[in-house]
Amino acid sequence: MNNLIERRMAMEKNEKTTLFDRVSSWSIKDILNRDLFKQKRKTIPDRFGTVDEYVHCFIPHLLEETRTELFSSLKSLSRSPVFFTHSMEKRIKESSGSSSNTLLYDITLSNEDNFSAKYQPKCGDLIALTKTRPRRIDDLDPLLLAYVFKMDGDLIISVHVSRSLSPGEKHSIRFGVSLTTLTTNTRIWNALHNEAANSTLIQSVLQGNNQVRVRKQSCLETDMDDLCTHLPKSFISPGFVRKMMAARQALQRVRYFLKENSSGDELIEGSFKMDCFKRLVTVDCLQALSSLPKRFEEIPDLLETEDIKKFCLQNADIIFCTASGAAELNPVRTGSIELLVVDEAAQLKECESVAALQLPGLRHAVLIGDEYQLPAMVHNEECERAKFGRSLFERLVLLGHNKHLLNVQYRMHPSISRFPNKEFYGWRITDAEVVQESIYQKRFLQGNMFGSFSFINVGRGKEEFGDGHSPKNMVEVAMIAEIISNLSKGILISNLRIYESVCLYSYYMINLVTVSRERRMKVNVGVISPYKGQVRAIQERVGSLSSGQLLTLNVRSVDGFQGGEEDIIIISTVRSNGNGKVGFLSNRQRANVALTRARHCLWVVGNETTLALSGSIWGKLISESRSRGCFFEAADEKNLRDAMNEALLEDVSSSFGTLSIRRNRGRGGW
Repeated sequence: MNNLIERRMAMEKNEKTTLFDRVSSWSIKDILNRDLFKQKRKTIPDRFGTVDEYVHCFIPHLLEETRTELFSSLKSLSRSPVFFTHSMEKRIKESSGSSSNTLLYDITLSNEDNFSAKYQPKCGDLIALTKTRPRRIDDLDPLLLAYVFKMDGDLIISVHVSRSLSPGEKHSIRFGVSLTTLTTNTRIWNALHNEAANSTLIQSVLQGNNQVRVRKQSCLETDMDDLCTHLPKSFISPGFVRKMMAARQALQRVRYFLKENSSGDELIEGSFKMDCFKRLVTVDCLQALSSLPKRFEEIPDLLETEDIKKFCLQNADIIFCTASGAAELNPVRTGSIELLVVDEAAQLKECESVAALQLPGLRHAVLIGDEYQLPAMVHNEECERAKFGRSLFERLVLLGHNKHLLNVQYRMHPSISRFPNKEFYGWRITDAEVVQESIYQKRFLQGNMFGSFSFINVGRGKEEFGDGHSPKNMVEVAMIAEIISNLSKGILISNLRIYESVCLYSYYMINLVTVSRERRMKVNVGVISPYKGQVRAIQERVGSLSSGQLLTLNVRSVDGFQGGEEDIIIISTVRSNGNGKVGFLSNRQRANVALTRARHCLWVVGNETTLALSGSIWGKLISESRSRGCFFEAADEKNLRDAMNEALLEDVSSSFGTLSIRRNRGRGGW
């Protein structure tokens, strides 16, 4: 234990240690200690004096987030996926005698396929190596962590272990258990410790006096098109592009000439048509094509994937990557990148932006995002209160930097956009003409309850807290399953021009439209709930109802739907109690995301009493739905009422079964 403490203190003094070095210096007691970095964590300031102050203020919070993620995985150790090891040998490819190289090993995985929780490790994974399958935290003592830094096929992984191993201990390792992934946090750590990186743009975001603008918002022929589009401009001049286009046009003229003369008179030597054809081929086409290979001699002949990747990253004019992925460009790219565009910038922790802001030669950045929607995910509550999850976008807006609002929305029917426009954006958003057209209003099920926007009250629901303490409401699950079942059985298409036949649909006693497969409308349905327990329950209930022909179904949490959209969105609010407790359902940013994912129909399912008493945005939604005539009782619709009654009976039956078991046990039964 003393060795670990001394090692951790040495690591803290050494600025050049890796994130895994810091993690590997922790004992199990350290990982379980919520106060490990308490003295070093401070609230992220709004302004910074120096670049050094800027990058270092994030480090304690990054370490605490990593510790929290690791702590969470240890609590659920019995459910963590594992793999079998076949052998573990010291890695001999590194010839250096440094101490870190003595901790590198190649592990050969067993190919046994008789274990349900088996998993395939990936680069960046943090795993624990053990002699036996771990079930409790104590089973990891003494702790042996390993960081996967290389894959060699499916059965060999290269790892950096946290401490030295004796030959006997090395040969006794039989299991590897997945703990977490360090990929993103490692990239952030490296960016925060990159003293040689370009800091020009970072200098401009330290204070609040820089007016940075934040904006929302045939084979040969094909090959030539691809080359013009994707080949770096350093290897292809505008004049060369014109030659390639001339060759392409010449090929098109030859093809047109042959097409026009293929069914008529044959081409006869000496005829006018033959002379025209020869001129097209020899002068226009061949001369243009013959000039192309000379220029391509300057392009290196690359065969290895890694070499091709480096060539592209080195010379490309436009690069698309994740924010943390930008860290990979720093050691590869030598040419300047002048402009950075960051999408979903408001959902990115500011420290995650650092790697992108350090790109060589960077002079301008455009941040695209919405601070009224979900911020970055932060696992530790103390870090969240210290503003570790705040984005650069949000901080610059807070400091008064100019921003330009993209004020036209092209997704939602006006009946759907009205409430979020009023509550979140102060009526500053206008509806595009396309969503205001009558054809954009679609009705997929009969009845006013299933119009463009509605709140459906489920007054008899019951919230339950199962494993993981994530609530679920099985009455809402049953009702949503009934709605989706009816959608999957027959979607009523509003466009009368495609009606081909009519039949009576007894479920709703309505006219059901049956059309040919080619002309049938495919509908995408999304079900959103803030709680993972409810998401799992709905997935289990409706998983078999999705049809590839007519209906696709997507059931996710609010966080999983950020940036997504569907034709129909059904929101399950879950909470059902008499005191208005709704937990993080009250979060306005999370509500904004959920309420703005639908194109044509938004149906909100919930308990009116609970939501009205919550004092949250959902109470306002209920008031608005009433004033607009969009409030409905689920029990007024027979099929929904039957589905809810069945769910309530199942709950009562389950309760009696549990009670009976308890009584039998109390009487000495069993």
